[in-house]
Amino acid sequence: MSDQPENGAKPPEIDPDQGHQVFIDLLEESGFFKQIHNLEENLKVIAEELKSFGENARDRMAETENLAAHVLALESILSVMLKTYPISADDLKAEIKDRTAALTGQEDGSPTVQALALDLLDKTKK
Repeated sequence: MSDQPENGAKPPEIDPDQGHQVFIDLLEESGFFKQIHNLEENLKVIAEELKSFGENARDRMAETENLAAHVLALESILSVMLKTYPISADDLKAEIKDRTAALTGQEDGSPTVQALALDLLDKTKK
């Protein structure tokens, strides 16, 4: 391969002191700097979206902690009540079955709800 253009003309002589400017001019003509600018703008948008996601995650965490605090408060109240007014485990299981069987599609109802409720009931008997 030859360094000469196809039409046989010699490439223009480049002043060594101006080589960097020629390179920059070629990059400008090729649209390279515009692509970099567009990439930078897109990265700024992505950064803002990630910041928003982070803020939303933090808010959801605070809401989850608040919900957990409410559940623990209600469990505490219920524990005190169950010590004064005990109930049978069989009655509790039947109530859980009635309330959760249709929701879970399981004949005996939600095993998770049952385990949590029976654990709470067991703790009140100690």
